[in-house]
Amino acid sequence: MKTSFSLKALLSLILVMSGCQTLKHSLDTTATADSATTLSVARAYLEDGRPDKALYELRAYINKYPKDPAGHTLMGLTQMALKNPNKGIQHLKTAWNLEPKAQNALNLSSAYLQSKQPDIAQKIIMKGLATKETPPYPHKERFFHNLALVAQMKGKDKVAEKSLRKALEENPTFYLSRQQLALMLVKRGRVEEARDQWELARNSCPGCFEPTENLARYYQVKGDLKTALGLIADYKRIEGINPVEAKRALELEAELNNQRSKIVKEASESKTRY
Repeated sequence: MKTSFSLKALLSLILVMSGCQTLKHSLDTTATADSATTLSVARAYLEDGRPDKALYELRAYINKYPKDPAGHTLMGLTQMALKNPNKGIQHLKTAWNLEPKAQNALNLSSAYLQSKQPDIAQKIIMKGLATKETPPYPHKERFFHNLALVAQMKGKDKVAEKSLRKALEENPTFYLSRQQLALMLVKRGRVEEARDQWELARNSCPGCFEPTENLARYYQVKGDLKTALGLIADYKRIEGINPVEAKRALELEAELNNQRSKIVKEASESKTRY
């Protein structure tokens, strides 16, 4: 069962740091090392798109350490990856209650968004933004991104666009908001503006296929297959591409090449006729 943790493509989430830095209970050195290993393994499974394996690791961990917010955070994100948002909310709410930090509020808001409860998600976002921490929470753009998703769920596209642009003011390299803004601009018929956002998203995350794919499709519609194929070729040269993304790139490249071959063939047949 390989279910990709594709929530990252839409929701703003924070995976807990490995190393068991947030344990509330007192552990001896050996227990701390064992706990850190368990969380690291669970996190690795989750990032690799194997939430079923992460679930197996985390069940025993949480039974042993029920007051560790890190364990509940990973379990909550695992349940979200398994499309079980109610369980995700339960664990992420526990993490927030045990440790009311901004990143825990962010994850809880994402769980409420997944379960299509935008009003509650908005309340949690505002609590997260108001959280006082030392040092201050460094990723406010993620809260504004989720506020944009709240607005979209409520059909308030202008408010959503404003929140996405606020997120990008906080962090111009935040890929999720660039991509989401581009999709929103397309929906509203502002395709040229969307192209500019895809270019910026591509620069922010060269290994992410979505902006390259969208740009290639843009040039495909324009009839500029040379530029579209050039974008795919550039993407394929990047080292360490996710295999799933690499396959998508090859499939799009094949489609574009077939289209170009068809155009060349039709042009040749046309010349022969005349």
